[in-house]
Amino acid sequence: MINDNLVLKNMRIFIGAMLAMIFLPYIGGYIYVHGHFPAGYFKFPPIHAEPKAPFCPVVFGIGLVLMAGFILFYLFPQIFGFKKIPPDVHPVKNQEARFVRFPFWFWGGIIAWAGTLFVLWMHFSEPVMLINWAVVPLFWGFTFMLDGIVYKRTGGKSLMTEAPREVIAIGVASVAGWLIFEYLNFFVDDNWCYPMGVNIHISEFVMYAVVGSSGLMPMALEWYSLFNTFDKFKYKYSYGPKIALPEWLKTAMIVIAFAVMFIMPFFPDIMFAALWVAPMIILAGALSKAKLWTPFLGLKDGNWSPMALCALSYGVQGILCECWNYFSGVHGAGGNVFSHNPDYWTYSIAYIDKYHVFEMPLLGLMGYLPFGVYCAVWWITFAYLLNIPTSFFDDGSKPISER
Repeated sequence: MINDNLVLKNMRIFIGAMLAMIFLPYIGGYIYVHGHFPAGYFKFPPIHAEPKAPFCPVVFGIGLVLMAGFILFYLFPQIFGFKKIPPDVHPVKNQEARFVRFPFWFWGGIIAWAGTLFVLWMHFSEPVMLINWAVVPLFWGFTFMLDGIVYKRTGGKSLMTEAPREVIAIGVASVAGWLIFEYLNFFVDDNWCYPMGVNIHISEFVMYAVVGSSGLMPMALEWYSLFNTFDKFKYKYSYGPKIALPEWLKTAMIVIAFAVMFIMPFFPDIMFAALWVAPMIILAGALSKAKLWTPFLGLKDGNWSPMALCALSYGVQGILCECWNYFSGVHGAGGNVFSHNPDYWTYSIAYIDKYHVFEMPLLGLMGYLPFGVYCAVWWITFAYLLNIPTSFFDDGSKPISER
């Protein structure tokens, strides 16, 4: 009975958190527009973004300092109070890895990923079916390739061998998790848009977008698994300052995140970054209240590795996605771009829209760090709600080779 009551309590927490993420921005927007949303406010896909506030050197400067801090953290954690790996910690090398070959899905993944990338980057207009569905073999091919590398490095252990059903479930969760971001994008006047979506019917685009988004989160969790196969890299962030947040502060952070979601439609330019941070805080807070694992749990013991590596998973993957996207387009004078890929995306972000890395403004890359953590906490939440077995419930910081 106690366990049943706990499960029901946790279910209410998670469902309430997700409903708040969906309805708070809508309620805020409804109030802001006096009950009448402008025509096209919820148009999907967004073809053109609304005009944004111009570039602001002060905002850019503050963001640049913050970005420099993140880079220094990953390169030189000792600056932030982290200790070197103690001499009594001796990572055990997996001797079996030398005799294990790359699995067949590794080679299949390379063919799917590289072949699709070749078609996109050469700007072929045929085959239409492959180009329209490009993100599926692109994302999933890369996922299988990463999994194959993990398999090789661990001597035969990876998500595909240890938990193949979980990989499929993560793909399903990825669809729902990303569509929330597409929805929230409306309330910040479209930080990103899909200009090539005008060339196909909306029903086709929705189909491609929904199925294609299934590959977004599996890549993140595969990167996390791969990072954990490098013991020296993993332990680099395992002996840091111990931070134990009191419950009142956790509650305050959740309340602030809820408030931010509500006021996003009122100040879309100012709140452009909140889109990436607030959902992650809400879900991580809900998991903490439910006494489940989150990438932040180890902070109380000084173990920052789960958080750092989850964030870095999309810090790396995000740059790769931007690269794949950018070179699939033909770039002309005046910033004009054309691509046969209907999923080609561009950005329009207030205050920092300058010094681009591919299509993304330089400082916008920082949004991928909280999104990497979001991928983990969204999957754990999704799995708990649907009673899907996942190793992240017990100790998500444990590398796949030790599970």
